[in-house]
This record gives sequence, structure tokens and C-alpha cells, in this order.
Amino acid sequence: MKKLIYIPLLAALLITLNGCKKLLDIKPVNSMTPVTINDYESVLLGGYPRSDFFFNTELMTDNTYANLNSGQTPDRTFEPWFVWASSMLLDGVQQDPYWGNLYKSIFYANTVLDNFEKRSVGPEEKDLFEKVKGEAYALRAFSYFYLVNFYAEPYGAEHLQAPGVPMPLTAIDINATTGNNVREPLDKVWKQILSDLNTASSLLAGKQNSSRFRFNYNTVQLLKARVALFMGDNQTAAEAASSVMSASKLTDLNSLQAYLDDKGNTYAFSGNFGFIDTDYNKEILFFMGGKANFNLFYYSRAVFKPTTELLDLTKRYGHLTDYRQFIFESFAIPNTSEGVMTGPTMYNMYAKQEKDSYYIGLKASEAYVIRAEAYVRMGKNSEAVIDLNTLLKSRIKNTQFVPLKTADFTNESLLKRVLEERRIETAFDAGLRWLDLRRLGKPEIVHSYKNGVLYTLKKNDPRYLMQIPPSEYNNSPGMPLNPR
Repeated sequence: MKKLIYIPLLAALLITLNGCKKLLDIKPVNSMTPVTINDYESVLLGGYPRSDFFFNTELMTDNTYANLNSGQTPDRTFEPWFVWASSMLLDGVQQDPYWGNLYKSIFYANTVLDNFEKRSVGPEEKDLFEKVKGEAYALRAFSYFYLVNFYAEPYGAEHLQAPGVPMPLTAIDINATTGNNVREPLDKVWKQILSDLNTASSLLAGKQNSSRFRFNYNTVQLLKARVALFMGDNQTAAEAASSVMSASKLTDLNSLQAYLDDKGNTYAFSGNFGFIDTDYNKEILFFMGGKANFNLFYYSRAVFKPTTELLDLTKRYGHLTDYRQFIFESFAIPNTSEGVMTGPTMYNMYAKQEKDSYYIGLKASEAYVIRAEAYVRMGKNSEAVIDLNTLLKSRIKNTQFVPLKTADFTNESLLKRVLEERRIETAFDAGLRWLDLRRLGKPEIVHSYKNGVLYTLKKNDPRYLMQIPPSEYNNSPGMPLNPR
């Protein structure tokens, strides 16, 4: 997998998040400034997330359980997430790295856009200028999408005027103007996300793709489909997903069979070879959020593991018929000491891998489950079933695949099946399960933890919103906090 190299061209735009008085506490460290479009392209590259800003949210979902027999002691920084503490920050910690990382990306994007708004370019620079500008709009939309989905209510008619998040659209005088920030209304934030994505689409249309670590026209369409689905705009979601599907093909996982026959099932994905190292990698359109090697679900005896419920969804055709089972199956023998400590599941997407591996941000299969869901919600059940069958045919052993029939489903049961396939396809990708739980009604979730103590996130629990960090509300005393 190709590793993105961020060019440290501009020390002036390196920022620190170690203060607590301002939204970002951005402090230039010398007088160097960007000049050329290439300079600003390098600035923008520095704004793409280089570290995890979403993965801990997986601990709050129904995709995760605690294997209390593992014999391992979890890092205490993970516990607040798993038990849905009032704040995910440990006592005395002021800075929320998720908040900080996303606003850092926004600052970089705004820095580029501020300059480009007043810059005129000649024909020889037009292509690069539009490409960098389009990426900046996409990066800003991407960052606000996560912020508003972490720290505010889900999009809905009843929440349009609810507090969203602070929404700076410029980097000018950032050190002087970040006091007393205001949480813009939810509706305003979502409209800005859409506006930025539409502008990015126009600018990036026809531009050559540079890297799977950077936004391009295709990934902006997928992000637009995701946003539209979350907003209930099913027609736009289906149209944008269709654009992605025409440009990005699914991998037929039957191509794995020869490898599995050679290696055997138990040890096929271990050591330096993960599921992501197969042809499945070709489906991934955008990598994000830092290195995925040795993530908290990787280790065989890790405390936190994928749930058996998630694994069982890959077994509806029988054992070892759905190739996605290999992503979650530990193959541990349950009646042995090792089997008990390992538990029935693992997360085999990323193995040990001496080479760097990065988290999945956007991939082709998401377009299929987005369009299928949008179709069901528009009453186009036969079209949704076609999309499901296309997806499943690429996942199930050829000898076991049986096409789904529209007549076998009610609207309710078909939506349930679509959402189950979405759950499998996007599990541990891009923080989507937590975001889906929020938009799909905030259901009750129960986690069993140390000494078998049960922790419950009740239906519509206020803790479905992460708390505004102390560094922000100390600087903006009038800012409303999320209820607890």
C-alpha cells in the first residue's frame, strides 16, 4: 500500500493543539509563508488527517464487546468510550484530540481557500489551481461532517435549529478571533457541508486522480451520497452513489479461494497479511486517519473484540460461504485455554504488517448499500434487491450464492436486510457504525465490562452526543454544552 508523504513545506502553518484558550490555539512558529499554488498544495496535504480521529467511537457501538477472559488489562483511555462516560476525556484533560484534529484540517483548508479567493491564475495553472481548491472544499466538508455527527444531534426536522458546531469559514486572524465561539444551528452546518461538496464536485470534475490519500471527483460523489443519505435526501443519495458505482467496481472475493486453499482458513490472515492485502484493496477509494496497524481490535487476546452478532451476519449462507467471515472470525477452538482467551472473533482487516496500513475512509461497496437503502426508502424495492444481489454475488462463494427475490420481502424486512449488509460492509470503517446508530433512532445498547457489570446506553440517551471539550467551553463560556 502506498504511503502518503506529507511535505513539510511550511513551518508557518504547522499548528499546535496544546493550549486551552482558543478553538485551535494555532501558533505560527516562523515567518515563512506560502507563495505558489504548489506551495498551497503542500499546505493542503498537511491538512489531511494523519492520526485517528474516529476509531474510538467503535467502542461505543453494538459491534464491540469486552472479552473478560482475555487476561489483558485495557488501556484506561478506552474505558470512557466503552461505558459511555459523560466525557471521553480523562480527569484533568482539557483537549479533545478528535475535536482538535478536525478543526486543524478545517484551518488548513481555510488557509488555502482564503488565498485562492483573491488569486488570479493563467491557463497554465488553472488545472492545478482548481484541483487544490476543490480538495480544500472537500476536506472542509469532510471535517464538518464528522464534527456535526459527533457533537450535535442527528439531522432531522426537529433538530434543525439545535446547536451544531462552531463553523469558521476563514483562517484570517485565527488567533485573534477564536474566542467566544458560537455553535451554529445544525441546519446551517449541513447546508455548508452540501455547498462545499457541490463546489468541490464542480472544481474536481475531469481532474486526474492523484492518490487514494486525497479527495477526487469520485470520492467527493461518495461523500455527497453519504451526506444526502444522512439528510434523508434519498434521490440525491441514489444519484451520487450511481456515479460512484459506474466508476468503481466491486472485487469478486471468489478470487481469494485459491489463496485460502493454499494457506488454510485458520492462518490465512495473520502475521504480515491482512484481508486488506487481497484484491479487496482495489475497492478502497480513500484512506484516512492514520496507521491502522496494531489497532485496538487486532490482537488475538485483546479485551475489545468484534461481537459474535456481527460475525453471525456473515454466516447466513452457512459456515465459510461468505468471504467476509474471514474479516471477523478468530478460528479459535472454544474449549481450549487459548480459545477462551482469544474468543470467537478478531478483526483481521489489518494484520501485523511490517508495511504501513491506513484506515479505510471511503470504498466502493458503500455506494451499493447507500443506493440500496435510498431505493427502499423511495419504494423502489426491486432496484434495491438488484443492488443487494450485485454486492452479495461478489461476497458469497459462487457455489452457494442464491439471489434474493423482491417477493420474499416486505418494505420493513428489506430495509432491515439492507441495513444488515451495510453493517457488515462498513464495520470499523470511518466510524460509520456509531453515526448510523445515531441516525437510525439511537437504540439501546448494553455492554458488559469488568466483573460483569452492565453499562446501558438507553434509547435516545443524551450520551449519543459527545461532549464539547473543556478547552472550548472555557474559552466560550456562553456556548451551550450537550446535556447529560
